[in-house]
Amino acid sequence: MNSRNLFYVRDLQINFFFKNSEIIRSLFFLEYYLFNLNIKVEEILVFKLKLKWLYDEIDKNHFNNEITSNLLPFKDKILKKKVLKIVETFSDLIYPIQIRNIEETFEKLNKEFNFIIHQEYLRFDSSFRFQMIQYLYNNRLYELEYLKKNISDIERNIPDYFEKTFIKVFFKNCVQKNKKISKTNYLINLIFNILNK
Repeated sequence: MNSRNLFYVRDLQINFFFKNSEIIRSLFFLEYYLFNLNIKVEEILVFKLKLKWLYDEIDKNHFNNEITSNLLPFKDKILKKKVLKIVETFSDLIYPIQIRNIEETFEKLNKEFNFIIHQEYLRFDSSFRFQMIQYLYNNRLYELEYLKKNISDIERNIPDYFEKTFIKVFFKNCVQKNKKISKTNYLINLIFNILNK
């Protein structure tokens, strides 16, 4: 698996925290894959079918195609159970996106996600808010009124600088200006935030 199959923030986290962990790399790949499945009204059935296919492939230990070959560490019975729960929980997202639904879904998903992370590294927790914002960013859902009203609440209590910086840049670029986030912009903000902690 190469870094193109990961969200940029996750790639940096792997290089700083989880350099040799295939489990974390696979987990971040799964997250990237799921968060890039677009839910559109006319494509809800396709979305559900892709998730069902992924669930079945993992459940039956079919790790021999382009997508599931990146998930091989999840053959482990305990990890597989958690990964299947992540896929199942993610399928609860409905369109049109309602913020109450998306927060509940990402809180549940994040619990399973962090359980897997803790199998490798106990001192790291990923924020459900970061995952939610990452999903909204990947699907270009910047216009939710909730985001504009709750910027400070969302940024608060996120200990990881990689995740916190992404959220700050997301609100500055996407919600306020409707622009994409460049890697250069993100890195400059990350360095600035780390130096000013």
